[in-house]
Amino acid sequence: MPIKIKISPQMIYDRRIKKLLVLFFIFFFWACTQNRFPELVIAEEDMVADCMYMDTISETSDPGKFMAGFNKYRKYYEGELKVLERASYLGATHVVWVYNYPIGSSASAFWCENE
Repeated sequence: MPIKIKISPQMIYDRRIKKLLVLFFIFFFWACTQNRFPELVIAEEDMVADCMYMDTISETSDPGKFMAGFNKYRKYYEGELKVLERASYLGATHVVWVYNYPIGSSASAFWCENE
């Protein structure tokens, strides 16, 4: 004899609430990662002529992720995020890219008083 499971309206409501909460958290975390370093300005060399040089930061990405094509839909690569994060920790206001490839990134960090 087959077992009959009765689905109540409350169960349907609970499932919808759970799905809505999951979508909300996905949107929330996506929105929080779109502008992770608002204090940094990606600049050209002419823009930082009167600024104080702080450091040149270099990082590498995981080559396995690059070769497998997992970064197809990402805005930033792992090395680029590491460079921006370290420049932010230094207190830099401007970053000038030396090179920026999916396999690795390097940038010069500057602090500008007037900006």
